[in-house]
Amino acid sequence: MYEKTLFELVKTIQTKGNENAMLKLIKEFQPLIKKYSYLVDYENSESELTLTFIKTLYKIPINNPKFKQDKYIISYINKSIRNKYIYLSKNRNKIYYYESPINLDITQTPYQTNIGNKLFINDLLLTLTKREREIINLKYFKEYSDIEISKKFGISRQAVNKTKNIAITKMRKYILSN
Repeated sequence: MYEKTLFELVKTIQTKGNENAMLKLIKEFQPLIKKYSYLVDYENSESELTLTFIKTLYKIPINNPKFKQDKYIISYINKSIRNKYIYLSKNRNKIYYYESPINLDITQTPYQTNIGNKLFINDLLLTLTKREREIINLKYFKEYSDIEISKKFGISRQAVNKTKNIAITKMRKYILSN
């Protein structure tokens, strides 16, 4: 039985949208996807990496003569999945270290409020400058985006991000000292 090359499978996917060829390639590259998914240690990473793999198959420049060799296609796919892994890792770390959500339940209603928590948050916010407090309030309590905050204050998005990070660092130091 004649076995199709990687180039032929990719070409079939791009020209005919062949589902069987797609499933065959997903199965072949599953170990690579699982490897990076394990490294990211993020709940939906495997599905996001698989989706990236599928998108990559449609982006491979099959009109380029060098891509008729499997090694170039494999390298292209590997780099694409690795780049998505790096992106997911950076986002996971950013969320974990810088943008941990504040538990808004403690400030919802007076009936549900734990007075100790509310006083602690007030003390925590008092360690910040007025501008830092306003940015933290807009970002985490009112859920504004960095762009919305930058427009409100007439500053760049980078300045908002820098101020936010400085404020978070101050709050961390305050928490660690208490």
